[in-house]
Order: sequence, then structure tokens, then C-alpha cells
Amino acid sequence: MDDIVGGLAQQDPRSAQARRRFMAMVADGNTRFDVAVAALLIAAEDRPETDVSGALARLDMLGERVRERVDRAHRPARQAGVHPDEVAIGELHRVLFDEAGLRGANADEYGRPESSFLDVVLDRRRGLPITLSIIYCAVARRAGLDAVGIGLPGHFIAEFRGADMRVLVDPFDGGRRLTAEDAAGIVARATMQTRFELGPQHLQAVPARRTIVRVLENLKMAYVRARDFRKALAAVERLLVVSPTAEFVRDRGLLLRQVPMTDGVNLSAAWFDLDLYARLMSNAPDAPAIERLAKEIWRELGRSN
Repeated sequence: MDDIVGGLAQQDPRSAQARRRFMAMVADGNTRFDVAVAALLIAAEDRPETDVSGALARLDMLGERVRERVDRAHRPARQAGVHPDEVAIGELHRVLFDEAGLRGANADEYGRPESSFLDVVLDRRRGLPITLSIIYCAVARRAGLDAVGIGLPGHFIAEFRGADMRVLVDPFDGGRRLTAEDAAGIVARATMQTRFELGPQHLQAVPARRTIVRVLENLKMAYVRARDFRKALAAVERLLVVSPTAEFVRDRGLLLRQVPMTDGVNLSAAWFDLDLYARLMSNAPDAPAIERLAKEIWRELGRSN
């Protein structure tokens, strides 16, 4: 069935090449890939004109600028009694937020697919919390510094990790430094709760694969809202490569039902996915509804034959 649905998003040869490069990067459980490169390959499949090499060169340039600034500032900072970690985070933020002007997407941009594309975010200097955090970590790493993504419920931030200090940072809010209480407040607002108890488990670094899952989930939802079901399906296909879960099999089935194909082959594939999900996840809250939908598709297939 992968052969049946896999070609939907790959009509342009450049898109197909981006998909192949992405799959090679994340295949076989690889956990040590460059998240920025993977995110750019996601953008390149959906927008064949994406200049992956050019975007990476811009990240390299920003990283080198931070490195040079830190090197220049270290000696006078030491003489003034300023800790090297403060110098590093200060120069990183000066380059990214004061000079490059990175900031959060506005309300109109937030739900659009473009806000998930790393190259577009670099161009527009506005993006989602996760895309801005990916840029933050990528530039820090290229400058010889350390920063990791932190996947709070409903919001993505970063953590700067110096030799002697760790600082939570919100790239969506201009690099604002966060206390644990600040982070808990952000989660409470994002999840519409009066308060949220933030535990150590919420402040763990997000692995590369999980970061890419969140990028693709955002992209899937943006396409669903835009009713571009073909591209939403392409996002789910990649999700199944990165994280082959029953929930993504269900999502593929639901989207296949929305994408007509020759001889109704999409309905056959949709029935397979939805029936499989209903059987594997029989205790899931949505299993009865998915089972009814699978049976409805089966009857529709019978009527068409």
C-alpha cells in the first residue's frame, strides 16, 4: 500500500528527491540526524523551489557570527567579571533576536503551512515556536554552544546550556528568559487551564525524531485546515516513516478517504488502514467510530464493484 499512496506528494521530481533524502536520513531508527536539515527537507518536498543548501549556509553564517562575537567579547567580559556563559547567551540572542529579528508568527500566519517551513521562517523572520526553536538550537550548535529543544505541552521552547548554567528561553517571544513558573504559565495559557504543575519530565530535551514528529503534525493540521488533503496525506506518510504508530495509520486512512484516486484505490487503502486501526486499538475511545467508518467504506466499495 505504501507504493499506492507514496506517489501522491511526489509529482515534481524535486519533491521526490527531497522525500528520498528525508527517508534516508531518518530511516533505521537513526536518532542523531541534524534536525534543521530534516526540517528543510520537509519544506523541500512541499515547496520544490526550497533552497536547502542556501538555508543551511544562512544558519552557518549566523552561527559563525555568534562565534566571532563571543570570541571578541570573552576577554573584556572576564576583565569586567562577567561570566562566560552570560557572554555566550548574550551574543547568541543579540544576533538572532536583535539583528536577525526572529519573532513569533502573528495570528494570521500561525496556522499556515509556511510557518512550519524553516527556509520561509528564515526569510520572513517569523515562525512557530518549534521552527524558531530549531533555528535557535541550530545556530547555537554552529557557534560551538549548546542548546536543546524543550517540548512543553502546547508550546515549544529551548534551553541554553552553558558550562555553569542552564536557561529556559522562548524564541517565539524574542528570546525571553523563562523561570519554571513562567514556563508553567505558558503551558496553562496554551492548554486553557487555570494553572499547570510543571514537573522535571516536562523539561527534558526533545529527541530529534520527536521534534520532527511535532513539525510534521503541525504541518498536517495546517493542511487539513486549508483542506489540502493531498499535502496533509504527504505529511502523514512522512510521520509514519519517523514514528509508525496506529494513530498515524488511522490518520492516513481518514485522509485517503478525502483524496480521490483512479478506480477508487484510495478507498480500498482507506478501508485497510481504518479497519486495521479499529482492530489494533479496539479499546481506544474513537475505535467504534472508526470501525463504523471502515464498514461504511466497505459497503461503498461493494456498491462500486
